[in-house]
Amino acid sequence: MMSSPQSYLAMQEHADHVFGAQYDDVRERYASEIRDLEMDDLITQEHYEYLQKVQDAGFDSPEEYEAYWKHLLETAEREHYNG
Repeated sequence: MMSSPQSYLAMQEHADHVFGAQYDDVRERYASEIRDLEMDDLITQEHYEYLQKVQDAGFDSPEEYEAYWKHLLETAEREHYNG
């Protein structure tokens, strides 16, 4: 049994809509995953840049670096308010 050209076009339009939507979902999922990976790369890069700054400043660890800056700021505030 042969379908009419109109029913074939209707089926083709429906198939394009269904499968096209599936492909849109896949494209959106991949685009989202790419954005997530790019964000992870940026965070990783910033972390390593920070570690390099710590090392360039002559500290052995980020904790040591943070403690130094905390002490420096507290000292400056004390001297400013008590001076």
